[in-house]
Order: sequence, then structure tokens, then C-alpha cells
Amino acid sequence: MGKQAISSDVTVELGGEEVALKCSMAAATAVSSRFGGIQGALSAVSSGELTAAQFIVRQGVPLKQVSNKDLNELVYDTGLGNLYGPLTRYVLRLFNGGRDPSADAEEEADDDAEDEADEGNGEG
Repeated sequence: MGKQAISSDVTVELGGEEVALKCSMAAATAVSSRFGGIQGALSAVSSGELTAAQFIVRQGVPLKQVSNKDLNELVYDTGLGNLYGPLTRYVLRLFNGGRDPSADAEEEADDDAEDEADEGNGEG
């Protein structure tokens, strides 16, 4: 299996500006600790918990970029409906080492297809 480049950023629009949520081990650890793992984090996002969305976004945006108070306002102003997709993708990437899980699945399918093609049909 080939080594996949990490494509960790998930872009979200906050306050009319595109902001990259950065994946990191620290962010994954914080989210895991706060929500008891990936299922808890995804559940909090899907149930529309504002404080969960604010916490998850905070993990991906450097503190020097925006204060906690301002970031919380931006998340509120953006609306949870607009953040559901990007936050779900971000959480999934956090728990997949910063990689897009769907890209990993596609790569595995491609590898399986190559393996089957290499086996041939047994005729020579």
C-alpha cells in the first residue's frame, strides 16, 4: 500500500472568511478526551450542540489567529447548519491521522483491484 499524503485541512467559512481547521494529534486528543472518542464527538456535532461546535473549531484554529470569545461568536453567527458538514469531515480526519477516510477507502479498493488483476485467470 502506498503512503498517502496527509491532507489534513478542512475549510469552513466563519464570518465571511475561509478558515482552515488544522488536524493535529493535540486536537485529536483534546476532542477525544472531551467527548469520549469519535462517536461522542460526531454525536455532539449531529445533535447541534453549540458548545461542542465551538470547542471542535477551537481545536483546529490557532489561538493567535482569533480569541476564544471572537471565535465563539463567529461559530454562533455562522450557524450550526452551515458547520455540520465541515465539522463532521474534520472530526473524521482527526481520528484518521489527518487523512480523509474516504480517500483511504478508495486507495484500498484500488489496491484490491490491482491485486486481483495481478493474479490473472490462471491460464497461461
